[in-house]
Amino acid sequence: MKMLPRLTIALLSVATAASASAQDFGPSILSPASPDVNTSVFRAEALRGDAYSIEASRLALARSNNPRIRAQANTVITNRQATTDALLPPGTSLTPDGLVVADAGRGSINSPLGLITAPLTIAGGVVGAVTGVVDNRPSEPGKRVALDPVRQKKLADLDASRGRAFDRTYAGQQAASDAETLKLYQAYARTGDSAQGRQFARQATPMLQDEFDGSARLQGLTAEDDDAAF
Repeated sequence: MKMLPRLTIALLSVATAASASAQDFGPSILSPASPDVNTSVFRAEALRGDAYSIEASRLALARSNNPRIRAQANTVITNRQATTDALLPPGTSLTPDGLVVADAGRGSINSPLGLITAPLTIAGGVVGAVTGVVDNRPSEPGKRVALDPVRQKKLADLDASRGRAFDRTYAGQQAASDAETLKLYQAYARTGDSAQGRQFARQATPMLQDEFDGSARLQGLTAEDDDAAF
């Protein structure tokens, strides 16, 4: 499994990102508000994908006895906790509108926001009920991410399934989520409006590619297991 290298703190300015993008890439048909370009939009979408994947994988560890499911779930939790730690500064949360805000009592968050990278670690603790906000690390303030309705629905569907249906649902959902995340990172690595952000995305992409490859294989194996049961 490829891991993110340890990096020093890299501050990026959202306020000046648009002008930097124009200098780096010249004319572009991409919208300035696209996650392919805009650091804030990319960060929000990446964090939502992380929160969904962590919660789904924790459900997999709690529900599934399939060793392949459990191995992939552990990999996903490790990878996505690392990218969450890199994208969400300590003492902050992601709102439903995709804004990074300070936790209660910590004041306001002003630009520039930070990209903070850390070694990969498996997250601990228990995630609370799915209410639209997933706490990725309950013991540490600021690791909370508000999920969008689509991902909330996917988690609800997964939570309602059991047995082989659970394994099949998890494998299919995670493969699709990994594909979306990989595409997001690859696009931002090419056209993102922050040099530090592009570097981070490029460094994370091989790890996310490995994760997607594993999830895609798992989806195929789970389908084969279902076929063999009949």
